[in-house]
Amino acid sequence: MQVVTSGIDHIDAAIGGGIIKGSGFLVLYDSFSSGWTLPFRILKRQIDRGVLGVFINYNLPLSRLLLRARSAGLDIEAEGKRGNLFVIDVFGSKYGSSNGSGGYVYTIGGFNPETYIPKLEQIYEDMFSRTDRTEAVDFLFSLDGMALELGEGLSIKLIRRLLSNHVINGRRLFSLYLLGVDRVSREFLSWNVEFSDYVIEFSSRKEGDGIYEEMYIIRSPLPQFEPRAYRYGVRFPGGIPRTIPGGRRTIL
Repeated sequence: MQVVTSGIDHIDAAIGGGIIKGSGFLVLYDSFSSGWTLPFRILKRQIDRGVLGVFINYNLPLSRLLLRARSAGLDIEAEGKRGNLFVIDVFGSKYGSSNGSGGYVYTIGGFNPETYIPKLEQIYEDMFSRTDRTEAVDFLFSLDGMALELGEGLSIKLIRRLLSNHVINGRRLFSLYLLGVDRVSREFLSWNVEFSDYVIEFSSRKEGDGIYEEMYIIRSPLPQFEPRAYRYGVRFPGGIPRTIPGGRRTIL
């Protein structure tokens, strides 16, 4: 197994040492959580390391996506214009809102789930013909956005086909997936946990003086990994291990 860094030290430590090449990294979050920023930050760290970024957008018009990403520390427009990142704009393809800004944005003409994977293969071929980089980190934003556009059942089948696709997988360093748990069924959530090699869940709670979050490290294939829970958020950006009476770390 080839293990690479996520680019964030405390995440590497929490998951047992890093991310295995070719694996899938799933982040779950609720409606009031800031956990959605984690895959944006991991993608930014990978781009800084010289890896090609591929951003697959199901959720927002491109202008709103750029704003959302900047708030999480990723300047999509700047990285795209430098040749460090490409956007596959599924949202814009379906609703006609993509402007192909800067030459780094791809659309899928006549979007159809049946022809989606062959067209995705063509896009990846073109991407890699335009760069000397041989590996990419891709980020699917988001699985609940995909489910909304295609339906949960069709999305599950499509994800299964993507997992078995050698053309894309052969160039993928690892994949990032984001899923808003408040927007999908338990069945859809369960299938995506099954598909993923790494699973991190963020859970928030509102109290009188603020919003508090827990970060649950649920799954990692690395032998050094132990499931744990951490306090997380602006006050604890590196994650603070939760404790129970006796000083032991909480193990879920």
